[in-house]
Amino acid sequence: MVDELFEVLEELFERRSKKKKKEREKEGKGGGGRDGVAAAPPVFCVDCGARNEGGARFCMECGSLLPSPGEELRCLSCNAQLPLKAKFCPRCGAKAAV
Repeated sequence: MVDELFEVLEELFERRSKKKKKEREKEGKGGGGRDGVAAAPPVFCVDCGARNEGGARFCMECGSLLPSPGEELRCLSCNAQLPLKAKFCPRCGAKAAV
């Protein structure tokens, strides 16, 4: 009886996997209305820390300009990579450009 139940569950899992695969293929062909574009990951505001949608350019809470994906802050004096919230460079002590 346990084996039969296991087989039924396995079959349901396979059907579900096939259905999801078909849906993904349909979305990839433009049938999903999203034109196959994956949703961008959320962006967190540097000033207030609020979570914003991935495509947002400005924070919904405070209105600050949000960092672009892949954007990094560099020190103007020594070119060291800085955390986005840094006010001063940890390497040379120069003030970070805002």
